[in-house]
Amino acid sequence: MEALTYNLNNLVPHIHFVLDKVTFPGWEDIRNLVNVHSLYWIHEGEGTFLTNTEHKVQAGMLTYLRPGLEMSMRSEPYAPLHMTMVLFDCTELDYDAVWKNVTPIEKLRLPFLSRYGIPQAEELGVLFREINLDWFPGIAGGAMVSQAKLQILLHKLHQIEHPDWSITESGAFAAFEQIKKHLENGYKDNLRIEQLAEEYSISASYLRKLFLKYTGMGPKEYLIHLRNQQACGYLIYTDYPIKEIARLCGYYEEYHFSKMFKQMNGISPSAYRSRQRSGV
Repeated sequence: MEALTYNLNNLVPHIHFVLDKVTFPGWEDIRNLVNVHSLYWIHEGEGTFLTNTEHKVQAGMLTYLRPGLEMSMRSEPYAPLHMTMVLFDCTELDYDAVWKNVTPIEKLRLPFLSRYGIPQAEELGVLFREINLDWFPGIAGGAMVSQAKLQILLHKLHQIEHPDWSITESGAFAAFEQIKKHLENGYKDNLRIEQLAEEYSISASYLRKLFLKYTGMGPKEYLIHLRNQQACGYLIYTDYPIKEIARLCGYYEEYHFSKMFKQMNGISPSAYRSRQRSGV
């Protein structure tokens, strides 16, 4: 599987189509446009989504379909589905003092199926309705508001703590997601991977396998990667002294920070700052 290493802050979605779908009892259909990302939010009703296995869906659940995944759908006769469907492309637009790369996203770091509690479901349901109501593709600028709200939605979906994972998502994957989020939010803290693994009831060796599978690097390497990204930002956009940047990025010794930074970037922090600011 491809490494899902994109920076959430750099995601740029482009909506192809938004549909508020009210089905009838016993309704059946297939996913016709399979070369895009798709979100299906269930407002009401119950039904079955069929990929290689059957997945029962109901109100308050979200299905994310990566490009290329085929799926058929049907509503229960006694409770037809009411869904908002959003079909979109997604790219990572990398900016570091200058525009650098535009990379298509092959798959987002979202589970195939997730269920949310009442407060989260209400918030997400409102966002999906607003995306649909603001979708006017036939007029100038008619997609802009919807796409901005889709960016907000994607950010929330990546950040929501402890979604009620469906049986299709293993407990180990849920633990990996929570530990990964813990690293992203607490990179400047004195984190111990073994302690986090124990806290989330997953072996450190299996946690490493999941990190390698989904990010392309182990958990310790991922933490160093996060700290390095933050350090680069501080060096470019602030005048903080190197010692302060080291502390803000989780290093309590300037020497250790400078040594690690040079290993990651090939030059010292001060040289990196000078080079970036001079445009060389």
